[in-house]
Amino acid sequence: MSNHLRNIRALFENAKEFKVSRKVDTYEYESLEKMILEDNIRYSEVIELFTDKVYRDWFYERNFKDKKFNITRYSEQWLIKYY
Repeated sequence: MSNHLRNIRALFENAKEFKVSRKVDTYEYESLEKMILEDNIRYSEVIELFTDKVYRDWFYERNFKDKKFNITRYSEQWLIKYY
């Protein structure tokens, strides 16, 4: 998996903690998805988009559902490696 997609996944997970700051209209879904995947949009705006749970779920189904992510905290990796 590309580094960019991992960054998007991290933004995706963090956006769950915020209140909805932008509601995404359904006619924007695919064009925004394309901009996100092609890295043609600022990460701050991506987080704003992902605060919309409906859009976030739609994006997840299309881009993350069948992909495995090895999400480990840096400190845990460091401990395993050095101790």
